[in-house]
Amino acid sequence: MQNVIETDWSEVYKASRYAFPSKGSWKVFALDGAEGPMNNLVSSVTLVSAWNPGSVEVPIEENQASNLRLEAALKESGVDFDAAWGASLPGIEPPWKEDGFSVRGLTRIEAAALGKEWGQQAVVWLDAESTELLFCSPLEVVPCGLRWFEEEMD
Repeated sequence: MQNVIETDWSEVYKASRYAFPSKGSWKVFALDGAEGPMNNLVSSVTLVSAWNPGSVEVPIEENQASNLRLEAALKESGVDFDAAWGASLPGIEPPWKEDGFSVRGLTRIEAAALGKEWGQQAVVWLDAESTELLFCSPLEVVPCGLRWFEEEMD
């Protein structure tokens, strides 16, 4: 009998750092904290990437090409978006970082559908009242708390 270890994707996503630009500075945070939501947000913010679809690591060139396609699709759709990134927490070896986008104004359903379309297990969804990890298929909402970082990551 084979011993299969299931990945707890909620814990994986919570053990990461995320960032998006807002009001002239980068908001850098993790989802494993005790702080409340970003109550100064005027609309929802969804963090999404096209990297490593299905949580299967692919070469960086493939990830970059996928993200360019995602960027083109976001431009074509006319949504309000900007750069974003996700990365390992400080001290995690080997360190990793992936680029993505912050998309403003999506509902939870729209955010999960966008993530699913680009092969993502989950997206980060924020508004003035909640901080959530949205698993894309099937839709599952995981409430989270914020932990803030002051440093930016190049």
